[in-house]
Amino acid sequence: MLFLISFAWLVAASFAFVLAILTPNWLSFIPSEEPESITVERGIFYICNSSQIGNGYKITQCLSIIEQKSSSNRNTWLYELAIACAVLAIACAGLSIIVLWLSGIYFQVRRRTKDTLCFLFCIILLTLIIFCSSFVVWILLIAETLKLGISIDRHRFSWPMWLAVGATGGYLMSLLIMIFSFCAIYKRKNKINQNYYRPRNQF
Repeated sequence: MLFLISFAWLVAASFAFVLAILTPNWLSFIPSEEPESITVERGIFYICNSSQIGNGYKITQCLSIIEQKSSSNRNTWLYELAIACAVLAIACAGLSIIVLWLSGIYFQVRRRTKDTLCFLFCIILLTLIIFCSSFVVWILLIAETLKLGISIDRHRFSWPMWLAVGATGGYLMSLLIMIFSFCAIYKRKNKINQNYYRPRNQF
């Protein structure tokens, strides 16, 4: 039952994180050396420059971070931190899919043997890696923002950023419940073994 709850948290967190990283407007700011009419919208894989042209219309030009060899404008994004952030986001999303698949396999196992405990322990380790990766993704984005000399203000961040933070919390909940599930199964298995090997009174 505990593992089922953990799986539900993992599904929700994975969906939220993938949705967040596919959205380009994590944060927005106006570069110091650019006209005030130009706003930079930063995502994990894209960086967009939006400029107002009047009558409420704006022109948006987006640039793929992964396809670039270096930062063409050091005032809007930093290549090394941006690439590290994008790579970690891809790794986190990929590992989430793998762990969901492994969890599906674990559901099909009826007997809780030593091998299945090791299998569950591997799932827990992968979930720990996912949690750490998702945490580092938005920490790197904040670090890049600070390195650009932009003050951190919650109004700069859009809903994808907060969705990613919530996904990290979801991964943490899934990890903790998984650990409780592992401990409960391990304790129950030891109790069964103790009862099995306990000397029986023959009289």
